[in-house]
Amino acid sequence: MGDVEMTVQIMPKEMEGFEQLKHNIIDKMKNGTGGLVKGCNIGEREVAFGMKALIVKIIIPDGEGGSDKIEEKLKEIENVSTCDTTNLDRLGV
Repeated sequence: MGDVEMTVQIMPKEMEGFEQLKHNIIDKMKNGTGGLVKGCNIGEREVAFGMKALIVKIIIPDGEGGSDKIEEKLKEIENVSTCDTTNLDRLGV
């Protein structure tokens, strides 16, 4: 099996602490997934009225339930309001 790039949109509960939220996500993906995550990149998207969403791209092995486990880990992070997988792409196909 190959790898999958998972794209997740995360909305913070509040914009205060937005930069810290980015650091917490990267730390959780590197150290809190038992080696499931092979890579992680974070971008931002303007939503409205000063709100921003985080667009997180995560590389995981292609396998059943991997994306669900990642979503669960992301929802555990403080200041995460919503966490929605918006895209899954197989890599190297």
